[in-house]
Amino acid sequence: MKSNPMAISREASSGPRRSASPVARRFGRGAAALAACAVAALVAGGCGGAKTVHLKETAADFQQEVLAADKPVLVHFFKEGCPASGLLEPAMDQLADEYRGRVVVAAFRAYTFYFGVPCDEIKSRYEVALVPTVILFVNGQEKHRWFADYSADSYRKMLDEVLGPPAPKKTPAGGESPAAKS
Repeated sequence: MKSNPMAISREASSGPRRSASPVARRFGRGAAALAACAVAALVAGGCGGAKTVHLKETAADFQQEVLAADKPVLVHFFKEGCPASGLLEPAMDQLADEYRGRVVVAAFRAYTFYFGVPCDEIKSRYEVALVPTVILFVNGQEKHRWFADYSADSYRKMLDEVLGPPAPKKTPAGGESPAAKS
C-alpha cells in the first residue's frame, strides 16, 4: 500500500495537536463553521436588520403594521440571540432595499433569549413554532411561509409573483442603456 506523500503524520506536524471545539466534537466541523458564521452575523448587527421595520411585540401593533397594511408585508419572526435568525438578516436587508416602496419588510421578535414568548397570541395564531420563520402577508392574509431559507431568491420569486415583474429601468433619452454606450 502506497503512502500519501502529501499527508503529514502527527509526529511530523509542528506543535501540539489542538482539540476540536465543543461544537465540532458534538456536531462535526461543518456545524462548527456554521456556528462561527452565525456568531459573526449576530455581532455584525443582531436580528431584524438595519433596513427592516421592527415591530413591537403586541397584537395591536401587529394588527396595525401588518394586517391593516396597504402593501404586502414580509415578516421575519426571530428569536433574540438565535444564530440562525441572525443569518437571515442580510437577505431581509437586501429585499428591503430592492422592494422599497412596494413591500414592507418587518421583523417580529417571536421569542426572547431569557424570558420566553413576548407575544404568545401572534405566535400561536400564525403557528410560529420554530425560528427563523418568514411569512408574506398580502391584504392581511398569509400568502406564503418559509422556514430557515437564507437565500433572497425564493423570497424574490414569491414577491415578484404577488407584485408582478419589477418595472424596467429607465434608459437615457437616446434609447440605449448607459452600459451599451461605453
